[in-house]
Amino acid sequence: MTNSIDVNITPDKTLIQKLGLIGYRTEQAIAELVDNSIDARIENTSEIIEVILSFENRTVTVKDNGIGMDKEDLTKAMTIAKGTKVDGKLGKFGIGMKSACSALGKNFTIVTSKKDSRKEYSVVYDEDEWLSNKSLSWTNFKITEREQEKDKEWNGTKIVISKLKVPIYSNQVTNFNESFGIRYAPYILDGQIQLRINTTVCKPQEPEIVEGTRRDIHITLLDGSTIKGYVALLTKRSIKGHYGIHLFKNSRLIKAYEKFGFKPHPEVAKIIGKLDLDFVPVNFHKSAFIEDSPEYQTAERAFANEEKVQLILKESRARNETQVTPNIVFEYIAGDAPPRQLDTRITAKAGKRLLDETNDFTLKLGNNDVSISFTDSTTDSLYEINWVGNKLLVSINKDNQIFSYVRNPLFLIGLIATEIELIAKDPKFYHDFIKQRNSRLMTFIDDWRRKKEPVFRDRQEQLPQFAGYDLSNDLATIHSELKNKSESKFQFTALSTLVSYLHYSLGKKIYTVYTLPGSGMYLTDLLSQIVPEDFVVIDNPKPQDLTLILDTTKSDKIIVVREYAEIYGSTIALPEKAWVDLVNEIYTHKIPVQETELKYILEGLIARKLVDPSKILLLLKHQKKLEKVKTIIEKVL
Repeated sequence: MTNSIDVNITPDKTLIQKLGLIGYRTEQAIAELVDNSIDARIENTSEIIEVILSFENRTVTVKDNGIGMDKEDLTKAMTIAKGTKVDGKLGKFGIGMKSACSALGKNFTIVTSKKDSRKEYSVVYDEDEWLSNKSLSWTNFKITEREQEKDKEWNGTKIVISKLKVPIYSNQVTNFNESFGIRYAPYILDGQIQLRINTTVCKPQEPEIVEGTRRDIHITLLDGSTIKGYVALLTKRSIKGHYGIHLFKNSRLIKAYEKFGFKPHPEVAKIIGKLDLDFVPVNFHKSAFIEDSPEYQTAERAFANEEKVQLILKESRARNETQVTPNIVFEYIAGDAPPRQLDTRITAKAGKRLLDETNDFTLKLGNNDVSISFTDSTTDSLYEINWVGNKLLVSINKDNQIFSYVRNPLFLIGLIATEIELIAKDPKFYHDFIKQRNSRLMTFIDDWRRKKEPVFRDRQEQLPQFAGYDLSNDLATIHSELKNKSESKFQFTALSTLVSYLHYSLGKKIYTVYTLPGSGMYLTDLLSQIVPEDFVVIDNPKPQDLTLILDTTKSDKIIVVREYAEIYGSTIALPEKAWVDLVNEIYTHKIPVQETELKYILEGLIARKLVDPSKILLLLKHQKKLEKVKTIIEKVL
């Protein structure tokens, strides 16, 4: 006999609180509320949306002058999963507003009024009151109604979040302006919205692209779905991952700088583009496309195989990090070309290719014809000059060691071009000064180069063996290759060794490598050639840069290279130092590891007798964070 039993499956009252734990970052949560404002814009009207971060009151406010809501609309807005929006709107799942507000703070107030109505409606959600007061339930949620004064009528929606769960600080105004300038550029450029962060108007961020490299993309798939957009090359290579494809759905940016259809690599770090993937599903808080979906995978394959995309990838690799070549530098010195922007540093591989691929050229300096060639010279001279009548034959030794000491060889080419110009005017300048200068400079390079290597080699001692403490398995092969290839001292530390002691899934593992001043870019370039495709390597990112990379990259393994005055000990940090370095990464560089994890990790290290708390205090003696660390150690002990 089978019985049918009715049961009550009303959601638990903690649901709103739990929705706030779905993984929003502050920017994403605010963007969710801005999305709702954009969906509520009045046709043929430029909507004004304001985001106000009040550092004094510790509140976040998002308000607009859109169409507003009546009682029924507000009831649906507060009902979990009561989605009423159709395709083409940014929000449609009925979860975003509640989860975004709950992610930002424990309390939020919504005040709204419909266009052409004097009725104003409001709701107040207080997390502590909602959870503790048994008389409150889903069936008696309170909405307040009032009549607006005739001379103070307004329409739109205002949301104020208080008792914040997230930090807010002044730099966020600048950061949000930049990221929202990308995210909402189509709406701002089209005049559909004006967006302000505090008092600053958000300007649409358009990438600076190399003239003539833009290629429009229009792909029609077998089911009739279309992929539209463009690809191009940035004028300047990004060393912090700010390159790739901006992926949009219904004119709203879902992912910025996505490595869509290609793998991240320094050689393609100038690619930029935009694609509309309106047919591809997104997750419910619209922070990412569903990459496992057939639609996403089909779109990525079609884009990657598109001929125009293959051409732009090939062109990016050919152009390397710079659009400027040695002949353009010489033309500038001769007065025949305007100045151009140079990257302060490019990879050693790109610099060598730049010199190797430069063909001979001729130009006029003053009244003299000058012929420039790049040779593999066996002499020590940086360059040599021969006069044939009124013509200067200049032979630049591209294998000269001095080129290996400059981060962009074009700056050295600029110095050479300037000297050639002076020599063309006065040949004695070459014989009386330049030849002696070159000789003495090479003596200096040779002497200092020979003295450097033995000192470096002797200090790369091995880490003593500790049971239960070693480099992360992800890094073992990378570490071995780096030891064989690196010319600079380095040390893996912090989560590079402590990740196995974490008590929760970090989601994205942020490994840290320290190196000496001036060696960060070199080590970053070397690592980029060594690491597997599922890694991203970045050089000394600021907290906001790291946040953007965490939000936009597919990779869950990130290596951060930082420069420090001295690197003591082996290529792998001792346990005490690794824990102290993790403290520094959390408090100074804002890596997303909770402070409580420091306590848990320290407990594990002490339990294995790997650290001495007194040595940790000694390491932190002169740092401001000493008191915080003392508190953690006291709790552990």
